[in-house]
Amino acid sequence: MQETRQGVAAPVVSSAEDDFRDFAYIVSHDLAGPVRTIAGFSQLLTEEVDKLPREEDRLHLELILESSQKLGEMIQGLLAFSRLNTVPRAPESVDLEITLARCHMELQPLIDATKAQLSYPRMPEIMADPNRMFSLFYYLLENAIKFHRRDVMPDVRVFVDERPTEWEFCVADNGIGIDPMFYDDVFRPLRKLHTDDAFPGVGMGLTLARKIVLQHGGVMHIEASPSGGTAVVFTLAKVGAGKS
Repeated sequence: MQETRQGVAAPVVSSAEDDFRDFAYIVSHDLAGPVRTIAGFSQLLTEEVDKLPREEDRLHLELILESSQKLGEMIQGLLAFSRLNTVPRAPESVDLEITLARCHMELQPLIDATKAQLSYPRMPEIMADPNRMFSLFYYLLENAIKFHRRDVMPDVRVFVDERPTEWEFCVADNGIGIDPMFYDDVFRPLRKLHTDDAFPGVGMGLTLARKIVLQHGGVMHIEASPSGGTAVVFTLAKVGAGKS
């Protein structure tokens, strides 16, 4: 608590400094594992390369390459989160119909590979940062398609509901779902509920999506979809409210 000039305690408000501290902790703690793997196996190869059979050499090299790739993906995700905190928004009129069409086009290879169905109604125009709107819907749609049940074609549906000062959106799927006890955890940076073998990725999509929504005056939460999968529900202010 902070004290005012009258001596009355005032609540401490979360700031960019708090975000930076969280960012610094993630960089120093969660990135340490892949770095240790790279260093350890590199040292093994340096000391034992002449003694080890070729197959084991290749295994060590594969582990190094996999860890390096994962480390790079984690860093890119954290940099994207950092940019959301430091780069000001540039609100303008955004036709979300065009935004969804762009997402659909970018995700077409994944849609084809999984035989996914993607449907959405006529989307509204809002005042927002166009690049962040694209990122928001891309992250949510990609997750909805990626986390599908085995041998079940993904069915992803977007819903829109107009309110007096905001729009409420829902991205619902028929995928593997999320245990309610993890509804809050999945918004944490680098939080994964599955192994890389099951679902590759570094666990930044929902973190970035929620941050974008908060910056545009909205809120986001998760609930179960009617088809047994996941529904991500969020609001966006009509007039571009929020903070940079």
